[in-house]
Amino acid sequence: MDLIYLVNHIYIDRLRKKFPRDEKKVMRMSLIEEGYPKKVRMAYLSIVCSHTVNGVAALHTQLLKATIFKEFEELYPNKI
Repeated sequence: MDLIYLVNHIYIDRLRKKFPRDEKKVMRMSLIEEGYPKKVRMAYLSIVCSHTVNGVAALHTQLLKATIFKEFEELYPNKI
């Protein structure tokens, strides 16, 4: 968990530099879902820490890019 928190800290710093006026976006894209208990967003972690990611089929990948990972597609074009 310490390593995941460190990765998230570095990643959040980068997001804040890229989106300095959009703290809500930064929190939406955080690798850690705040609350009790805190939860690791494993799909987000895989996107941030991988070279590329994909869905199970081309259509699935396009749906992911257009919906739940839209902000990640904008941040990391062609990574998904």
